[in-house]
Amino acid sequence: MNESTPLQSEQEREALKFLERDFNQCFQQMRQYDSQIFDVLKFMFTAYSALIGVALGLYQFSLKENRNLALPAIAALVVGLVIGLFMFALTIRNRVYFVQVVRYLNEQRGFFFKYKPMGFENHSRMYTDYKQPPYFDWRSSHLWLCYIGAALNSTLLGTLLYILYPCSWAPAITGSTALFLLQLVFAIGYLTSREGKSASKAVFGKE
Repeated sequence: MNESTPLQSEQEREALKFLERDFNQCFQQMRQYDSQIFDVLKFMFTAYSALIGVALGLYQFSLKENRNLALPAIAALVVGLVIGLFMFALTIRNRVYFVQVVRYLNEQRGFFFKYKPMGFENHSRMYTDYKQPPYFDWRSSHLWLCYIGAALNSTLLGTLLYILYPCSWAPAITGSTALFLLQLVFAIGYLTSREGKSASKAVFGKE
């Protein structure tokens, strides 16, 4: 028994060092996912503003000069919409990564706080619940950014439909509204389906 104690202590010290390194690395990873979600939205907003302006400019110029420039405008909007939908899916995916890492950090924090190191009571009730945050939380800043991204994609589709059907606003309004709702349904359905699963199952879809 006496011979195993030093080995056990050494193993415990190495395990604590590993957890410390793992916590720090995961915290950096969490910040990276958070920043990526903001960066995706900034890219979408900047690119879409320029793209919609160019497309409408080409369309108006073609009408004024009686030249057929609608096709390049349509092609640009279609390519932009495909990229935008990919960016929206990437944002939702990053939310899954973010939540999984935060839950792991909460679990580690909760584990150490149980021992009240140096008498620390955690009176502020810093997060220790490994089941939080939820993947889908409509109040989350990430989800609000997703809503804005969905609205940008819908605006792009509305602009495309306006160029295709210039005599009526109905197709643009109907199409953009439908796309906005479809994106929300996809986001909510995908995120809520991640609950109650292991990290491998939630992120990769298999154990």
